[in-house]
Amino acid sequence: MTRADLVIANLLVEYIGYACFQKTIARVNPRYVSCIIQINEPGSWVSDSPYLHVFDGLEQIHHQMDEQALTEKMPEINYRPIRTLEHLLLNRKKLVQIDFQKNSVQK
Repeated sequence: MTRADLVIANLLVEYIGYACFQKTIARVNPRYVSCIIQINEPGSWVSDSPYLHVFDGLEQIHHQMDEQALTEKMPEINYRPIRTLEHLLLNRKKLVQIDFQKNSVQK
C-alpha cells in the first residue's frame, strides 16, 4: 500500500469529488495534505482563450468546489485545517490553498 508524509493535490478534488478524495487520503494516510481548489464565479469556469473548446468534455466530470464543504469533509477522516491562503485571479476566479494535518491519536 502506498504511504506518504505529504500529499499535494492541487486542482484534483474538482475532478474526483469529495468522497473519492477522502477515500484516497484515508488509504494513503499522510501526516499532511495540501490542496488547491478553484473557486469560480458563475460563468467563469474556463477562461476565454483560443483553446476554450479543448475543455468542453470536462464539464461532465467537474465538481464545483466549496472551501467550507472541504474543510467540513476532512475531519470525517481525521484531518483538521491548519492554514488557508487565497490567491485572487484577474479572470473572476480565485485559488484557495487549504493545508490539513492528521489529528494525533489520543492514548
